[in-house]
Amino acid sequence: MQEKKKADFDRKKSTMKNIRFEDELLEQIEKVAGKGNFSKWVKEACKMRLSKTSRI
Repeated sequence: MQEKKKADFDRKKSTMKNIRFEDELLEQIEKVAGKGNFSKWVKEACKMRLSKTSRI
């Protein structure tokens, strides 16, 4: 796989990904995550799922 060159302004050790959510799911996440906490909530949910399904 070819490496992607990151822009100079990009954060180190992180990559932006576009993801599509069903409207109802997005509304539920935004409701429980609170204003300004969407990314943090989604990342924590992913980490919780990974800890249950894999041994890293």
